[in-house]
Amino acid sequence: MGSGLIRALMHGLCALWVAAPALVHAQSCTLQSPSHRVTVLELYTSEGCSSCPPADRWLSGLPHQGIGPQSAILLAFHVDYWNRLGWPDRFSQARFSARQQAIAARNRSRLVYTPQLVLDGRPLHPGGLPEDLGELLRAINRNPAGAMIHADILRQSGALRVSVDAQLLDPKAEPSAELWLAAFENGLSSEVARGENAGATLHHDFVVRELLGPFPMRSDGHRHLEHDIAAAAQWSEANTGVAIFVQDRQSGEILQAAAMLPVCHP
Repeated sequence: MGSGLIRALMHGLCALWVAAPALVHAQSCTLQSPSHRVTVLELYTSEGCSSCPPADRWLSGLPHQGIGPQSAILLAFHVDYWNRLGWPDRFSQARFSARQQAIAARNRSRLVYTPQLVLDGRPLHPGGLPEDLGELLRAINRNPAGAMIHADILRQSGALRVSVDAQLLDPKAEPSAELWLAAFENGLSSEVARGENAGATLHHDFVVRELLGPFPMRSDGHRHLEHDIAAAAQWSEANTGVAIFVQDRQSGEILQAAAMLPVCHP
């Protein structure tokens, strides 16, 4: 065996030996959507809004009322248009404000406000929290899924690798169906120093940290997506979740959704 080949083999062995410890802490898991339709409940909120903390607490309490990923995926989008009024919300993103504005436009409304609840792509009960949420969800969950979602997830230190396969079950939905991927986190808090909530300690769950999409479904009704989510250093692995959903762009209806929290955690 030539000396060059020996050196190459030794270099490969060394590389494998160095990489091996990083793989020891990796966890893999699978996410599969159910046969019934699961929807998405979105809360648009801000740490600069004095009427938002009650809605934040309400959203955090829904799992204790039996509302979980088999009925609705819970997501809190922190908007950025309150930031200029005294307190910059560290969870806010301009993209979330744009998503809320797109919902208003789709529903032929100019009204954008916080807190706002959006269920299945449609605004819910302006100015109040719904008392009939369980009934609304049961009506949605009685319908068969409009799409199938399967995801293989690899959780490594500081990153999530997500491989998604989504398949429409109604071929007629293809022209306006889109795939979305979100990473969210629970157990967050902020001590607010300025603005309408000055002096308050605010607690948040289901906070969207990263939103990816829309990814149009292909003409055969299928979409494959692979993406690495580089979790920030301060994200808690035990409190980080992944949500995947297929949405009709025109109606806002959620054809299917699935979520996992925590992700691949023993």
